[in-house]
Amino acid sequence: CTVNKNPVQPPFETALFDGSASFDPEGRDITGYEWTLTSAPDGNAVPLSSRTGQTTSLTPQLAGVYRVELTVQNDLGLRSEEPCVIELSATPDEDLWVEMFWSHSGEDMDLHVLKPGGTPRTGTDCYFGNCRNGLDWGTTGEDADDPVLDLDDISAVGPENINVSDPEPGEFTVFVHDYPGSVRQEPTDVTVNIYLGLSLIHISEPTR
Repeated sequence: CTVNKNPVQPPFETALFDGSASFDPEGRDITGYEWTLTSAPDGNAVPLSSRTGQTTSLTPQLAGVYRVELTVQNDLGLRSEEPCVIELSATPDEDLWVEMFWSHSGEDMDLHVLKPGGTPRTGTDCYFGNCRNGLDWGTTGEDADDPVLDLDDISAVGPENINVSDPEPGEFTVFVHDYPGSVRQEPTDVTVNIYLGLSLIHISEPTR
């Protein structure tokens, strides 16, 4: 089995896995394909596009490593003894990458990233209320130092993602807001991961 690109850039770049080169050493026909996502980063909710085709695809939303395995079957019903294994890396291209997910659907958790010296719910705070319209941070008119809200989830468990390709120097603030419209009464665990460059510099302990 092969993959067309590795690593890929989350959350929108897709990896295509191909098992069409599989063969039976005795010359029998390959009649079945079984793809399995055997491991993924905590918080992943994205499945493989197909579990039984010659090919399958995956569009990772979270940074990290995804392990994909392929087992094939011949026309006698015999399965391959060992799976073909590919470990796909989802690597952010942006210098600042913040991702969040939580434990229960029915909660609407909102991710906020403040620029250096910023204040909540203003143009210096990137969140669902304003970031999709574009914010001009850092150098005026320069896009690379502006924040982007790639993913905003309301009804499920995330992820949400905010990133800046080339952030201005300074100290950024990250916080999570439990939107008042949430319907659950039970505590919900929230996890935030922060990457600088290619390095995971912070994994929050799940907080409620």
